[in-house]
Amino acid sequence: MSDCDLVPLMYRAQIEDRGKIQYAGDPRPATQWVNQWLDGCPPNSNTQADNVDIRQAALRRTHQQTANFTYRMPQLATGDGTWEQTYTISWRLVTNSGQDEDVIRPVIGAKGIPFYPGSSMKGAFLRACLQIAPDKILYFCGGEVEEIIAGKKHKRTKPGILRFHGGYPVDMSWGKDRQRLVDVVHSQEKRQVMENINTGANVQISLYKTKFKFGISSTKNHVDWKLVQQIWERALSQGIGSRTSAGYGRFKNIADNNQVILSVNLSGKGLTSTLLTSDNNGNKIPEFRPNMFKAALRGHTLRLLAGVTNDAERLTKELWGGFLQGNEENGSIVGKFGIDLQVENKNLAFGEHNYFPNGRRTRPMPVYNLKSGKLDIFAVKSYSEQEREFLTLLIKFSLLLGGFGKSWRRIHHDLFYQSYFQNNDKPMIGCHWLFSKPSESADYCITAPRGELDNIRAFLASIPNTVRNCFNLPSTNNYVNNWREVWHPQKVQVWGRIAEDKNDSQAVEWFHRDNFIKRTELTGSIGKPSKVSRIWHRMYPFYVKIDGKILHKKNEEGNYKYVELLTIFTPDDLPKTREFLSFLNSSNDFIKLWGGN
Repeated sequence: MSDCDLVPLMYRAQIEDRGKIQYAGDPRPATQWVNQWLDGCPPNSNTQADNVDIRQAALRRTHQQTANFTYRMPQLATGDGTWEQTYTISWRLVTNSGQDEDVIRPVIGAKGIPFYPGSSMKGAFLRACLQIAPDKILYFCGGEVEEIIAGKKHKRTKPGILRFHGGYPVDMSWGKDRQRLVDVVHSQEKRQVMENINTGANVQISLYKTKFKFGISSTKNHVDWKLVQQIWERALSQGIGSRTSAGYGRFKNIADNNQVILSVNLSGKGLTSTLLTSDNNGNKIPEFRPNMFKAALRGHTLRLLAGVTNDAERLTKELWGGFLQGNEENGSIVGKFGIDLQVENKNLAFGEHNYFPNGRRTRPMPVYNLKSGKLDIFAVKSYSEQEREFLTLLIKFSLLLGGFGKSWRRIHHDLFYQSYFQNNDKPMIGCHWLFSKPSESADYCITAPRGELDNIRAFLASIPNTVRNCFNLPSTNNYVNNWREVWHPQKVQVWGRIAEDKNDSQAVEWFHRDNFIKRTELTGSIGKPSKVSRIWHRMYPFYVKIDGKILHKKNEEGNYKYVELLTIFTPDDLPKTREFLSFLNSSNDFIKLWGGN
């Protein structure tokens, strides 16, 4: 063992074979980083480490890691001139310390305790104050003022009356589940939309569902603390920390309807994401990740814009944020919109799918069942009514043709193709999403009156012009020609039919038929190298409007009916594509709804 191995990873340079944890393919360095961090956190309140020999304190701390004891947490000032309140993170909080170039890790204070800096708190408070009480900004936060002295203007800094002490966890429960602290960010935008390339996952350290206590004090005795709390909760409603537009930095029971542009109640089931690290039995730990909704909406924004303009990437970044590249200026763009998912624990359940290929037991595949959750899209910056119209289009498009999260291009096989699992030797495939309250989602549901698909056909045909109008684009036929998924009639086709019940999917069997489209350029493959499918398969609920209410229609036996949809991005000069489209064209049930011009 070299001397450098005695130095915790936190203090090593982020280079290969020394301190680099930024590689999601091997979670061990990141896990080691977290373990070393938590093992260095403070001993119990009876130990005054500052007054004893450092070696004795270290030995005592090592012994006490396995004990159940109480930590002494940082305390905020109390009294008449102070305010404090506790809030709980709904998912994750990212506070990037910026100490390492390649690693996003929390701001860590004395004795290893993570915290939210007072300077960041003041910045978030100031932005919210500008919205609620702009006349109080100078009074609360201070700023630069001008004075006339001896007939000349002089600038000076005037301090505000508030002092922001930041936020601290209320206890050490944030560190009990160590695996939860190792977070993963895996952008697949280029791979799924633009070109079939390998993409890498990045590691970050973030706090999971932690209770934070925030504190503010004042230099004045008489302060309107109700107004102060209102302003701070407005700041929390917009999210704090990094990646707020993807669902990070949101807090429970804190919502500001003034910022929410649209809300939709959804339910869904499918394969859930997992942590990088495993439990003691070697099984993956499931986590339902709200950022998958932004990933889907952002990806569809790229597809739709690419069908009407060559400037799709820049416009997408203006809406959802991103990093400037190429000949653009360096830096990042703060997007206009973000997402937040409100889910109660009772409405979200996890399970496992076990299968035995070749008689050999594999690790279970974690699955989720979301009975109901509210997806909010909120405004980060000012936006136009046309952009709001585009968001409505985006929700309709996303729910009509696809889903969210892993395996979203396929229908949920356990729901629509149960015979696939009769030998217990097949992995889970697909997902299924729908409006949990369709009557409250009338703006987004597309109905099929009298069993006809005219409304779906009309919606698909309206997309290009609607997108052009939302972004004031010319009606010329400019589009991105070299991406793998572009919403242009020469690049995609949509076919559909009515399915009488959940067991009436015709297409699902085609994906598993040998010598047809199974493991071809159209359907993709999971092997090495893996290929992303060019077909989306969807069982969209058969919605009808009865007495002014949107309902999921049932057949005569009382079973729900569906609209089976195939969205096919047609690669150039692929014989298998022409063969499959010819097969659909001769089908007695499937009809072409859009594309193929």
